[in-house]
Amino acid sequence: MTNQGSLSVALLVITTALGCGSGSSADSCPVNSPSSKLVQIGFWKTTDCSGTPISTNNFPVDPAAPCYCWPGHSGENSASSFKCDKAASSFTYSQYQNLTCGGTATIKTSYTTKCQQDVPPTLYAKIIDFTACM
Repeated sequence: MTNQGSLSVALLVITTALGCGSGSSADSCPVNSPSSKLVQIGFWKTTDCSGTPISTNNFPVDPAAPCYCWPGHSGENSASSFKCDKAASSFTYSQYQNLTCGGTATIKTSYTTKCQQDVPPTLYAKIIDFTACM
């Protein structure tokens, strides 16, 4: 029985480390592969995005990419509908408050050139790495 308990704990740790929370599966909530083209967005508590970000997230640039999910500070999150805009130096995506990209989405846009107030409004976002969109 000890081995089964250890295996359950190990699977929980692996699932959490991959960015999917309980109740999700790798099929419905894939993890970005290291070979994926990704945009990195940083999040700050300062209005000018100065200093070191408190967190970062890497989003796929392919608009047809499947639902991507991650555990957040305030709960579960997922995103879809990814879009690069080279002319505006921006990246837009739809964010959901679950792991399945279902329900009502918040449309978020981040920029390489300016710090944008995020949701929740106590966070500010700015693109750190936009090379995948070039």
